Amino acid sequence: MNKATKILKNIGMSLVIPAVVYIFFFVLCKILGISGFGVGTDFQTMIYVSIYNGLIAIAMSINLTNGRFDFAVGATMALSMIISGNIAKDYNLGVVPFVLVTVLVGAIIGLVSGVVYVALKLPPMVVSLGLAMIYEAIGFMIKSANGIKLIGYNNLLIFATPPASIILIAVVLIMMVIIWDFTKFGYERKALGTGQKIATDVGINEKKNAVICYVIAGVLLSLAILVYISKYGAVSPETGLSSSSYFMTAFLPMFIGGVIAKYSSQPIAIFIGSFTQGIISSGLVKLGASNSTLTVINGVIVMVFLIYTSNSYKLVEAKMFKEKLAKAKAARASHSN
Repeated sequence: MNKATKILKNIGMSLVIPAVVYIFFFVLCKILGISGFGVGTDFQTMIYVSIYNGLIAIAMSINLTNGRFDFAVGATMALSMIISGNIAKDYNLGVVPFVLVTVLVGAIIGLVSGVVYVALKLPPMVVSLGLAMIYEAIGFMIKSANGIKLIGYNNLLIFATPPASIILIAVVLIMMVIIWDFTKFGYERKALGTGQKIATDVGINEKKNAVICYVIAGVLLSLAILVYISKYGAVSPETGLSSSSYFMTAFLPMFIGGVIAKYSSQPIAIFIGSFTQGIISSGLVKLGASNSTLTVINGVIVMVFLIYTSNSYKLVEAKMFKEKLAKAKAARASHSN
């Protein structure tokens, strides 16, 4: 198989899941006489869901694949926008300075999270729970718990719809693929994910790598909340760990992306998983499913992918056994002849 054929095959395999899901809902809606699936405003909503959940899922995967579950994801998002949004509002910033300030604030919050995790040497779940409560409290204190409202600032709220949303996710995916697959940091991160002890024994600095992971995650989360506020116009402070609701829909893209990743770069695979989730959500809404039904179905799909990924090695073993058996039978046949 030449390189061009392999690339085409990988592209095709990467797009199989979203294509099958889209065709399923398109045909089902046609049969039931439901119009509007995947076109017009429905397609725009699909794109919004894909970009928003995709950014969160990629950010979570940065630490999760190295064994660090960050419970402060939602709190990081809310706090970064409450700070940067109020700065933009108070100083009448344009859209470019607003984006830069948002990214900077997200990076600083991520840096704090990474340094605290490395310094305390506690399990990441414990550290992130504490940080989530602290970030929520800080967000609640800013502007007398009013959060941030940018309704009416239409020049800033452009990232929920094309073309700005498409440009944003395209730039993010290009940068993440470069960081993931073509930098020393990306190589070291993969090495730490596959075998931390071996990686540290050969000289990889796990603490430095972890801090950089948190910084990149903070940047991506700040962009995710930028997309969110562009659609809804406001972000309210959270308390009692209610900020965890921000990332509950990010698990399905990660699991779908885990299946697709063998054919594509991980960030792209996760975004394809997020787009698949957007198709599923849009299709179920068209079919009249309630929010609770959507939650249940998402949970079931996550469970199916967990079962598949946990048992996929058995399929490989069965294939290898079948090949060995075929070779053994062929060898016996040749000897008998």
